[in-house]
Amino acid sequence: MRDIPPIPDHDIELAGGALALDFANTVGGTHVRPTHDHLRGYGDVVGFATLAGGLEPSVAKRLVQRADRDPRRAAAVYELGITLREAIWAVFSALASGDAPREADLALISDAAAAGAARSQLVYDRDGVGWSMPSDGEDLERPLWDIARSAADLLTSTERDRVKQCASTTCEWVFLDRSKNHSRRWCDMSDCGNRRESVPPRRSSGRD
Repeated sequence: MRDIPPIPDHDIELAGGALALDFANTVGGTHVRPTHDHLRGYGDVVGFATLAGGLEPSVAKRLVQRADRDPRRAAAVYELGITLREAIWAVFSALASGDAPREADLALISDAAAAGAARSQLVYDRDGVGWSMPSDGEDLERPLWDIARSAADLLTSTERDRVKQCASTTCEWVFLDRSKNHSRRWCDMSDCGNRRESVPPRRSSGRD
């Protein structure tokens, strides 16, 4: 069991532009020495996935009820979620810096995405035919599947080259730069963008 950093003094911010990137950004400070963490238990993972659009509220409710019945399993899935978060951040941080991601991190994302894909089914609705995850709320890993799928989809898309890491010297957040001239430097102009720090080639500290 890891030591959980202090409680954050602000709500989760969705500045990444993709579900997986927003998940990676749920920690403040560096990923080695975080100053706070929005994910402090299994319920927080479910809450994030719901807020970020990766989980229907009705499914989230059933998952929380299931976690209450099996707290040991919920705790194990929470730890898996934190491991997945760190792998996602490490992969996209490396790519944003022009480095090769670690095979172990890619494998962890791949395994989680494959677990979700194995449970997906083709369904028809007003938008046509598409893949759908189970909605019974019985598998506590359910919130992680969409997050891992988001990471895998981004890694295998042309948008992968648009992933950047915030230019602030006190931030390690990753985000999709969808600006017309690919000139976005900050995770959030109202926060890091207002600090106007000088930017070294590599960053070793995180969002405070």
